[in-house]
Amino acid sequence: MAGWPAKWVCLVWACLVSVTRAFCPTVCNCDDTVPSARCVGVGINVVPILFNPGLRRLNLAHNIISSVAQALVFFDRLEELDLSHNVLTSLGVGNLEAQSQLQELRLAHNNLTHMKPGAFRGLASLTLLDLSHNGMPDLPAAVLADMPLLTVLLLAHNKLHSLTQNTFRGLRSLHVLDLCDNYFRHVPSAALESLQALKSLHLCRNRLTRLDVDTFNTESLTSLSLDTNNIDYIADTAFHRVQRLQKLNLSDNLLRNIPVTALASLAMLDSLILSKNNFTALAEGAFRSLGRLVTLEVSRCPRLAALHPAALDGCVSLQSLTVSHNPYIQHLPVRLLNALPRLHTLDLRANSLRSVSEASMPWGSLARLDLRDNPLVCNCSIRWLAALLRASNTSLAAPDLQCAAPEKLKGLYLSRYCSRPAGCAAGLALPSTVHPHRV
Repeated sequence: MAGWPAKWVCLVWACLVSVTRAFCPTVCNCDDTVPSARCVGVGINVVPILFNPGLRRLNLAHNIISSVAQALVFFDRLEELDLSHNVLTSLGVGNLEAQSQLQELRLAHNNLTHMKPGAFRGLASLTLLDLSHNGMPDLPAAVLADMPLLTVLLLAHNKLHSLTQNTFRGLRSLHVLDLCDNYFRHVPSAALESLQALKSLHLCRNRLTRLDVDTFNTESLTSLSLDTNNIDYIADTAFHRVQRLQKLNLSDNLLRNIPVTALASLAMLDSLILSKNNFTALAEGAFRSLGRLVTLEVSRCPRLAALHPAALDGCVSLQSLTVSHNPYIQHLPVRLLNALPRLHTLDLRANSLRSVSEASMPWGSLARLDLRDNPLVCNCSIRWLAALLRASNTSLAAPDLQCAAPEKLKGLYLSRYCSRPAGCAAGLALPSTVHPHRV
């Protein structure tokens, strides 16, 4: 049929399919009850066209398919198509027009560096599109215009560095946009402005350095990932228009101070991750406007040394606090945790704490406590903790700890530390105050 017009080729194949029993290559697994076909990692270089024409699911991942031209016209009932990990360099134009019922299309790990307008023409039902790991340097404005129901768009691990104002125009239903692992130096604010239904935006592992005034203007946004960039400046009004934000990840950046004023706009925030930054201190009222915050992480900050006793004032809903792996934190202020009536989980692992006061613990709610890998000095000041770890009727989950000093007790597990050194009161087998949730 070489040299025949494309429409005649399609017509002939359609006739063959209609009179030929559905064929399943020996390297594939087919299920006519779904119906579905799975040919993963079997070395095929073309899309087999004699499958059951009523296929709903077709998985051709991990092969060497280089083209979909004139191959998918026979499968107009497909709902899921996986062509990831192939060698596609182009989708052409109009080759997916028959897939009006397709809901998920996975094209990750191909060589689709340049997309043409019309590549996704006909995908009126598509809700998920995965174009990650393709090395695309740009995305022309008209490429995504044919998918009005698209909900999830995955563009991670490409070479995108800018987007035009019209890139996402028409994606009225988009909820999740993943732009991680690209080359953005600035948040593509103009392109994002048209995504008025967007709830989750991922910009991790890019090259961002600043968040300027009104950087984010998608008012529906509830989750924002900005981790692993080079952000060292956040304008006071950077989050002013995303006041519904509930989850914010700013870890692994270059922030020197907690952006107190910027965070004040986020009264709905329930999860905040600030680990791996250059903070030297958590100042008084650092999170004062975050009354709904449930989870807070400030870990692996190589310069963090000071915790103000009132740093967490206002965090009345906080349930999980992680302040771990900060080598310069040597002291835990007694009052720091007293303003946290709902604190359930406290992770203080791998700081430089030599002692922890019983009075600093929020015993009214605490259920999990991790103090491992701190250079604890086993003396009278922590005998309350030793007794707690030995108690069989405690409901507090706390991993056992090892003494770092004095030398004669170094390496001893704290639960075995039960001697009464000179100067310690006589009745310290258990903490002096009975805590109902522990005993």
